[in-house]
Amino acid sequence: MGTGTATDGAGAASPGGRAAELIDQLPRGSWQERSFAFWTGRQLQATDRWWQPLSAAVLGATSAVVSAAVALGFRNVVVVDLHKLTDVLEAERTRPIITVSNHESGVDDPLLWGIMPWRLWTPDNTRWTMGAQELLYKTPPLNAFFALGQTIPTIRGAGIHQLAVEIGLHKLNHNKWVHVFPEGKINQGPGLLRFKWGVGRLVMEAERTPVVVPIFFSGLREVLPLRQPVPVPWLNPFKRELYVRVGDPIDLSAQVREWRAARSVLDSPEAAAQLDRRVRAAISERLRAAVDDLKTEFSCASAPPPEARARQPSQTPDPAKPA
Repeated sequence: MGTGTATDGAGAASPGGRAAELIDQLPRGSWQERSFAFWTGRQLQATDRWWQPLSAAVLGATSAVVSAAVALGFRNVVVVDLHKLTDVLEAERTRPIITVSNHESGVDDPLLWGIMPWRLWTPDNTRWTMGAQELLYKTPPLNAFFALGQTIPTIRGAGIHQLAVEIGLHKLNHNKWVHVFPEGKINQGPGLLRFKWGVGRLVMEAERTPVVVPIFFSGLREVLPLRQPVPVPWLNPFKRELYVRVGDPIDLSAQVREWRAARSVLDSPEAAAQLDRRVRAAISERLRAAVDDLKTEFSCASAPPPEARARQPSQTPDPAKPA
């Protein structure tokens, strides 16, 4: 006897339906709560007659600002293999798209997308992304702006079954592009953090297994360092550098098919849940490894050649000289 549920990516209980249920349960006591519930509900379907022009206006204005910021705010911008993403976006859309990347600062989104060509700044070709609800959705005007800007309110630490993931699944089931920062928080340390399992759930439970495109970038942590006295982005056309590298698209269809087949013959919910956790972890780790490989390529490319390192003066003090 199988354990078929909504988690096998098929059928009766659609992720959109679950998201709508969670939206119906949102509190509506204050004006801010009513505004948040309204815009989240409108964002889920994005089918209102007025939605498309307003969303296009917000995205168009944002694209102009971030494109100018990238063009004028950095001394040097290096983008490697952007076509690996744009080719997927511009091909006939038979499957949804997920992009995953590291997370350097609070301005990664939208500044990262300042590298995109203007022709792709349309609602259909612009990413849906997950943003911290407590930082972005703070007032009714901000609710409207970020909802129309295709930013899904996410509660950090609320787990992989929260409203944001359900909305993300709904978007994927409509062949949209969803960008995820799977580290789950800003990381300005030397190595990548463990990828959260929410991205694994998105891959596994979308009705059509998404194409996943890994991205690594560097240079935005200097724009907005953590714990600076005034958290204001600081662009500098004489100093700042931005590096972005796009990796090869990853097809996880075979792994997802194997998971669904294995799950369909399990007899107990406990065994199914254990299998789900194991596969989510494996997919999340595979995607982390893909981004880490891009990071390694960047580190190798930016390191000085051995002969240049050999010419660098030693930093060891000369014992013959007085201190």
